[in-house]
Amino acid sequence: MQQPTQPSAASGSWTDQIQARFRCVLSDDLSRWFDDEIWRFADGSVGNRFASAIPPQELIDEAPTAIWPALMPCDFLPILTNTMGDWLCVRIAADNSAGQIVHWYHGGGDWIPWGDSLAEAIYFDHVRHKLPGSRRDHAISAGSASDESDRSCHRLNQWAITRLEHRSASELEPLSGLELAGEMNDRHISQAAVLCQMVIDALENPLLGDDVLRGLDIDDPEQLQRGLFDNRLMDQAWIDKVVAANVSRQQVLDQQDWEAAMRYCRRAIEFAPELGWAWDVLGYGEEQSGNRAAAIDHYRSGLNCSIFTDQTVRVRTHGFCGEGQKFSAARLMTLGYEPCDSVEQGYFESLCVPSASDRRDRVREHFAALAQQAPPAQAHELWVRAGWDLGAEPMLAFAELLEQIAVAADAAGRTAQSELARTHRNCFRDRYGI
Repeated sequence: MQQPTQPSAASGSWTDQIQARFRCVLSDDLSRWFDDEIWRFADGSVGNRFASAIPPQELIDEAPTAIWPALMPCDFLPILTNTMGDWLCVRIAADNSAGQIVHWYHGGGDWIPWGDSLAEAIYFDHVRHKLPGSRRDHAISAGSASDESDRSCHRLNQWAITRLEHRSASELEPLSGLELAGEMNDRHISQAAVLCQMVIDALENPLLGDDVLRGLDIDDPEQLQRGLFDNRLMDQAWIDKVVAANVSRQQVLDQQDWEAAMRYCRRAIEFAPELGWAWDVLGYGEEQSGNRAAAIDHYRSGLNCSIFTDQTVRVRTHGFCGEGQKFSAARLMTLGYEPCDSVEQGYFESLCVPSASDRRDRVREHFAALAQQAPPAQAHELWVRAGWDLGAEPMLAFAELLEQIAVAADAAGRTAQSELARTHRNCFRDRYGI
């Protein structure tokens, strides 16, 4: 268990103050970001999408205004924003370390790791418009990404490249597409984010683009989304209207590469098994190949991932499930899966409740009941799942959840997670008066 250094009266560095405030241990990357005041270069004028930094003096406030309590997971500390509601956040680990950077979407609350360091995340932001699947970004279209000639983004990106020079990041600058993605993966730069882009690209069909499909009069938008996710489900009449007459259905279907998508997902779950989108795509691929047992195993793993890790809109699995429902749960129901374990059965039954609000309420109660009987470390994880497996109902429930999370984290020796949960609780009280 890492322990933070205590602030010295002589130095009073930003690292000392942040570590003392949150009882955490900052990575060297973050220490340099704060103490060398690199954050000043992210003043809203730089060319990157995440171009506005939160000054450290605001982060150490009792209730930082950047935190979105209840919506943002309680182990997230936001440090950079695109000024449109999305954030790059430091994720505090169980050992009190602070290093991983995640992208948190305000629309829906989804999140995805962008790197194990801030330099990786900034570099990914710098190059993601050159990566496969970049047309399926949230909020900002790929066409709005700034190029390398931007007058002010150079210093921020150069800092990231310099920090990554032990992985020869400067050599990647001329690359693009799958070549760039492959090199970033081989050099362990922003792997989860890059692999998600590659999955999106593998399943994207250039013959069935959004622009041409908008011209169709389609009564069932969910059916359309299912067809875009798996072109084999696409209505032949729709295909006939948007592709050339000399293009066969098989040629259209051949544009999707399910084998590649599954290969990328297998790589992702090796180091990031908490990401639901990888299990979802793997399970569906096995299901469509007739491997029911393998599909069920993958979907069961997906059940244990927060719904906020499924990237459902970007990967297009949202056409298969109702509001607030996990794709993995929906597919298991379709396959007629029946859990043998009583705990999993209780959870699965909660996920099958038709009403979205009732479902969230049942899931929260399920994990809260388990947490009350569990040892501290497990109790902390269960209390977190009570709030962020599906999201909790009603909003008032987060007041108690954040308090329970902080108490359990303290008991487990997770001092940084406890302090950050209490900070989220302060923000919840300040924002909602609860």
